[in-house]
Amino acid sequence: MNKKGIVVSPPFKPLYTGGISCGGGPDPVELRKYLTYWDEIDYPSNMLIHISSPDIDFLENSGKLKRTHVVFEGRVNSGRGEFFIQAQEAAFRKNQENEPGCWTIAQLADIPFYTKQNENIGVEVELYDMLPVPSADTALADILEFKEKRKDELSAFRFHMDDINEKILNSKDVPRARNTQVARLELALKDIDKTLNESGIKRVTTHLKNIINADFSGIAGAGLGSAGLSSVVGMSPLVAGVAGAGLVFGVKSLIMPSNQCPSEYSYINSIRKNFR
Repeated sequence: MNKKGIVVSPPFKPLYTGGISCGGGPDPVELRKYLTYWDEIDYPSNMLIHISSPDIDFLENSGKLKRTHVVFEGRVNSGRGEFFIQAQEAAFRKNQENEPGCWTIAQLADIPFYTKQNENIGVEVELYDMLPVPSADTALADILEFKEKRKDELSAFRFHMDDINEKILNSKDVPRARNTQVARLELALKDIDKTLNESGIKRVTTHLKNIINADFSGIAGAGLGSAGLSSVVGMSPLVAGVAGAGLVFGVKSLIMPSNQCPSEYSYINSIRKNFR
């Protein structure tokens, strides 16, 4: 399987007046999620403000996280936080140039934001309450050891999740998920949960949410208002008593990047709470 890298932004909130409010290091659970399921993290730095944390420094020293340093040319709008996103987009383009097809982006926010963006009918895919992730206090060294020992289980999950996303992207439709696809994905997740438990790693059950950056306006019924269309493919939850676990597909009006950030997928935070 090809390398999977992800360019992660600092946490932020879009402002109604324009721009973003940005500050602080990444949420420990979100960082551990991307560390567990991706091969390499890029947490870009820039010439204006340097944001770091002990976790970031540890991963950089271990070689599992890099910090593409972005030097802006010309005028930079620094008054509303946009330069953090500008740095993320520049780092993504550089990584894609060096390793085509291996990189995507993650924004630590509920709503995406880009330096140049538009609104289209798109698809959100959310793995709801089915993603086992090491807890916030799990030592990063323990996660790195787990990844080394359990490459096959992690690769199986990524393969089945990517397969679902790619089928949607290539067909420009949200087909009914086949029972076999869902069953394989569910089995891969349960294998990871089991091996995390056997390794003595405390974990939480969280979510993985991404936007497929393509025009899906041709889907029947996609223009039926802001709520759009949604469907849920249920799974057996990893935590007893959790209702509604599974894959959630939503077709609705979404913010997408223009050509300056040509990522097929953008990962964002879920508004749902973690369990366990």
